[in-house]
Amino acid sequence: MKPPIVILVSTQHPGNAGASARGAANFGVTDLRFVAPRGDVFGKEALDRAVHAKPLLEAHRVYPDLKSALHGASLTVGTTARTAIAANRFRRKPMDVRDHLVGLGSAWDGQVAYVFGPEDAGLASEDVNLLDQLVTIPTADYQSLNLAHAVTLLCYEHFRIGAPTITPERTLGPDAMQALHTAWDDLAAEVETREWRKETSTAVWRKVVGRSLPDTYEVHNIMGILTNTLKRFGHPRYRTPESEKAMKDRGLRVDGRAEAMPTDAPGNPRNREDL
Repeated sequence: MKPPIVILVSTQHPGNAGASARGAANFGVTDLRFVAPRGDVFGKEALDRAVHAKPLLEAHRVYPDLKSALHGASLTVGTTARTAIAANRFRRKPMDVRDHLVGLGSAWDGQVAYVFGPEDAGLASEDVNLLDQLVTIPTADYQSLNLAHAVTLLCYEHFRIGAPTITPERTLGPDAMQALHTAWDDLAAEVETREWRKETSTAVWRKVVGRSLPDTYEVHNIMGILTNTLKRFGHPRYRTPESEKAMKDRGLRVDGRAEAMPTDAPGNPRNREDL
């Protein structure tokens, strides 16, 4: 979907003009138009607030009225926070902006223009009557949005319809989760003698890990801790001559399985029935 045209009608505050340019530029807008601005929308304050989006202001796209500013748009969309009954007694109800964009779809190839009214009163009825659609941004009880915030939110919603996700792809190799579960079960068997506790830990472990949807890198990191712990216990499935030597060199293993803590020691989990 193409970036939209953004049209600001009778903008009063230079800071809002600059902040609107900045918000629009964040989401790919390259065409910002002003209709009869009432403030110095190209002055220092506006430029300072625009930051990296100064070119949008420096293009000086100014029009005497909304009709002339709509040229080149395939679909013109006004923005409002109100649903007041017009003088002709027909209610022009705005659509939720999300419903509007779902209706367009990411494959729509036309040029959308979003029109925003002045800060104090919004779009006038005569301006709304020139437009194809009217949309609103859902809010809580306090409906009035700052102009720059409204521009930014609407441009974001438009952008995200057709933009690729930036969420990193998560991959998980075959059998990685099963190996992780096996290591957990082996560890539970080493430290717990009660069958009900081992069965419970098995179910809880799989529930928590499955809900987190780890990737292969994350699984391998957790596996490293579990397998090193099992090597310290001298578990036959994980011990190797190399690991035995490394554990002894580091003082983490002694001859005999699980002899690092005597079975009758008060701190041994196998003797703590209150667990």
